[in-house]
Amino acid sequence: MKNTNLSLKFSAASLVVLLILISLSFAPRVYAGNGVLPDYTELPAMLSKDARHSVQLGLAKAGDRLVSVGEQGIVLLSDDHGETWRQSAGVPVSVTLTQVAFVSDLEGWAVGHSGVILKTDSAGDQWVRVMTGNDLVEMIKSDVAGASEDDPEAQALKRNASYLNGTEPVLDLYFNDVGEGWLLGGYGIALRTRDLGKSWQSAFTAINNPNSSHLYKFVPSSEAGDLIVGERGFVASFSEASQTFEPIPIDYQGTFFGGVALSDGGYLLHGLRGNIWTGNAEGWARVNSSTESSFNASLSTPRGVVLGDVSGRLFLFSEKDNSLREFVESSDAAITDMTLNSRGELVVATGRGLKLLGLDNAEFK
Repeated sequence: MKNTNLSLKFSAASLVVLLILISLSFAPRVYAGNGVLPDYTELPAMLSKDARHSVQLGLAKAGDRLVSVGEQGIVLLSDDHGETWRQSAGVPVSVTLTQVAFVSDLEGWAVGHSGVILKTDSAGDQWVRVMTGNDLVEMIKSDVAGASEDDPEAQALKRNASYLNGTEPVLDLYFNDVGEGWLLGGYGIALRTRDLGKSWQSAFTAINNPNSSHLYKFVPSSEAGDLIVGERGFVASFSEASQTFEPIPIDYQGTFFGGVALSDGGYLLHGLRGNIWTGNAEGWARVNSSTESSFNASLSTPRGVVLGDVSGRLFLFSEKDNSLREFVESSDAAITDMTLNSRGELVVATGRGLKLLGLDNAEFK
């Protein structure tokens, strides 16, 4: 049976999610006239004087603009490479937003808790709600309705889908250059588009995930093929033959929060308790990180792969010798996402807002 205590499970998996839960616990509650709590998927995000110090979870570029999303529907915008930030006044929801991606300088998408999917055609100034968890679950249940009674795997997927109730969070989204996109989330929820989001279809049956593991990250690779990673050591590789994601073995049972493709055709994956792994379907090797802090974020840069952990520390991984060096500069809160601005500087989303770091002259411990 599905474990309905999603909050506890996620907080155990990641300090970042614990930060989200704490922020939501102390968020001001806005009551309707009849004293009933409103539906936060329909309540527009409130403007906050302290928005730039809010928990931020996802970060993307819209042309030269930077767009960050986080708790209570707060969306932050920067038009000066991350030097200063202002809050978007056009967000129609108050749920936590977890990730954002843009397919052009103006058109982008954001996802979050309660299955919320938002779209903007104004580089983040104004957003519209495209879908909520109820819509998403209806799509998934329709997808599995015709599962074969004689196929145990198909019946397992149908059973897993029956436990979904529309409160599951969407945790990641990704678009490639030819218009294909993926949404991934809690309990294996997944959607796919082949037309830049004009239409979405359930991808619940396209991922061989019989345990309904939470899916945290889509890891693209033009050379080795795309991966999806998640909890309980879940790693699945895309099969062109079956057009599905199939699990590949790895000697690790903890959660993977993300990863990047490497230049040698392999991948770097990262997760709980300082775990960093490199390799591919032929085999994996653990990188000695000398830390117990969980790695939540990673980014390929001209200097190497930058990784950020829940203690706010930043590291640089070199493919040449598999070395891991710690930057002198760090954050005072958990690092949740990263991108490079138009000047090549590192912009970091954290549990207390955004941080800017110049990579060229960065010093190491």
